[in-house]
Amino acid sequence: MSNLTDKQREFHLQKMRTRFNRLDLNQDGFISREDYELMATKLQEYGKLDEEKAERTRNAITSVADRMGLKPGVKIPAEEAAQKASKGFLSMTHDQQLASIKTFYPIFEALDLNNDGSISLEEFKVYFRIIAPDLSDADVTHTFNMIDSDRNGEISREEFMAAGFDFVYGVEETEISKVFFGPLMS
Repeated sequence: MSNLTDKQREFHLQKMRTRFNRLDLNQDGFISREDYELMATKLQEYGKLDEEKAERTRNAITSVADRMGLKPGVKIPAEEAAQKASKGFLSMTHDQQLASIKTFYPIFEALDLNNDGSISLEEFKVYFRIIAPDLSDADVTHTFNMIDSDRNGEISREEFMAAGFDFVYGVEETEISKVFFGPLMS
């Protein structure tokens, strides 16, 4: 994507900064496996998951850390992670981007706390209580409604994948790409 404007590149970087600032759960300024393990623990606790679902959720969440090379003890400054992710995502061909969509599956599975094949508003609120406890209920509901494109009160796998794809690869300032991880941070 070498024909991007500076504005598009900066917007994409702002999205990645938001992503990694939200995922820095222990607020130490670094992205680490610890952040992902903390997310899994909190999903188990807040989502009241049974042992089997908790294990599947932990595996799904830590598989994301694995793909990022976050072995125990490895810490990447959040800004460096955002810069690297933005550069990497923007350099992918469209075919590579489409092939990568399967990397969103574990996250969808982790957020589908009751295993019914969709994410309810309540399940979504659990996730945002973990990654963005500062957000208002109205902000979380707005984000949910933006992802729930067919307005049926639940986020399907397809809706989640489409919104995640737009957030990770999109460079245009669409409403969904501004809220996927909650309102964009500066």
